[in-house]
Amino acid sequence: MSAAAHTSVPLRLGGAHNVRDLGGFSFTDPDGATGTTAKGVFLRSGSLTRLTKRDRATLRAYGLVRVIDVRSNFELKIFPDPYDRRPEPGIDYRHVPMLDQLNSNGFQGLLPESMFAVYRDLLDEGQEGFRLLVGALDVETGCVLFHCRVGKDRTGVIAMLLLDLAGVAPRDIIADYAASERYMGGFLRIQRVGASLLARRIVPKCLFEANPSEMERTLTYLYERYGNARRFLVDACGCDAATVERICRRLQGRAVC
Repeated sequence: MSAAAHTSVPLRLGGAHNVRDLGGFSFTDPDGATGTTAKGVFLRSGSLTRLTKRDRATLRAYGLVRVIDVRSNFELKIFPDPYDRRPEPGIDYRHVPMLDQLNSNGFQGLLPESMFAVYRDLLDEGQEGFRLLVGALDVETGCVLFHCRVGKDRTGVIAMLLLDLAGVAPRDIIADYAASERYMGGFLRIQRVGASLLARRIVPKCLFEANPSEMERTLTYLYERYGNARRFLVDACGCDAATVERICRRLQGRAVC
């Protein structure tokens, strides 16, 4: 019987419930090197709007040096980021808006038929955002936290790319994506009700789930169209290859050249 797929566990915070470390995943490099991804390098998260002072102290103690907010300008106006409104010495805030088909238009117009369709379009049409994101992820030391609104979709695709870059197995990437439903399922159901009221129609349930099949299809698409995360970032997005390699080695816990 094969071992169960690995998933990350949220940090204990009072004002955020899906803040998870990308450390602790087994990886295998193309050259055959194996290991476990390093903790304290990258955190994935949903909105930080409700962070408490104690939460911020916890994140500082965790080694946080940069927050990357990938939400749209529209979302940022409604739900400001606390690190933008109340800057903290030693913690850099970056806003790198990523392509978003749902939150930014108030769920108006034609809705996607699946989350895979959203993720596919993000990969195909949001490449400039990924190029800017990679530059923001590149720090010498400390922990970088990246987040969207829920920590499931844009954040989920970013986590997928980072874990694949490090050589983490697809089944673990899929399982970690699906974990968002376990930690945020109640909020997602409430968000669906709110979105349906805003759109004045019933919004498809699939848009507020973290179904493993959605990430499985996304990974398949990434491999078939782009090869892998490294080729996507360097060849399609135009990211600096040396920067991508530094990010990979930091996540792998290996010496950065």
